[in-house]
Amino acid sequence: MQELVFSQFKQGYRYNSDSLLLFDFVLKQKPKGRLLDMGCGCGIIGLMLKAFVPQIKLVLLDILEQNCALARKNAEQNELEAKISCVDFKEFTQRQAFDVIVSNPPFYSSKALRSQDEHKNIAKFQDSLSLKDFIHQASLALKPQGKLYFCYESLALAEIVQRLSEFKLSLSQIQSVHKSKDDKARLLLIEARKGSKAPCAFLAPFFMYENALLSPQMKALQANIRIKSDDI
Repeated sequence: MQELVFSQFKQGYRYNSDSLLLFDFVLKQKPKGRLLDMGCGCGIIGLMLKAFVPQIKLVLLDILEQNCALARKNAEQNELEAKISCVDFKEFTQRQAFDVIVSNPPFYSSKALRSQDEHKNIAKFQDSLSLKDFIHQASLALKPQGKLYFCYESLALAEIVQRLSEFKLSLSQIQSVHKSKDDKARLLLIEARKGSKAPCAFLAPFFMYENALLSPQMKALQANIRIKSDDI
């Protein structure tokens, strides 16, 4: 695959390992059809999926105009087709529902230490989009049997299951992410399906480090992608 170049702000929220882990998790499920990247930021997750699966019809959505401009720039410079929608997800309406929704939503508690940079705060804190509102809107935007993929802090698992059930989604796959095999899970990678009664599969944990070095899992992930960051 060609090297992808992603412009991102030198100051403000920047993509990180969570974005790459979620991309890898979704790619392994072979997404198809209409795909929405909600809260796309610079567009990295959706655009990488488009590069690997050109057949998907991609929509990138973000609440911030500056992020939408950045996502548009990244789509153009990597010659990837995507529709950009700049709107609050809570107010997002679409005539044609989606087969897949992907998101790295804000999940920091309002009690956590906030940044002086509002760009970072909007991307990270639940104030801008609660778990309840996120799952509710995702359910409305998905086709029957459509799939929702997202990552979230592991401590929120009970609420995740509750909210999914509340809005007619069921947990279908889950993978925990750990810094190392001796550490508790810090992140969950989630697949949920709309209107499905299939049992949930618990995938093998993902360990990022082994003996203070990158784990074989992380090395394999990095070997599968070629990306370059361009700070602006």
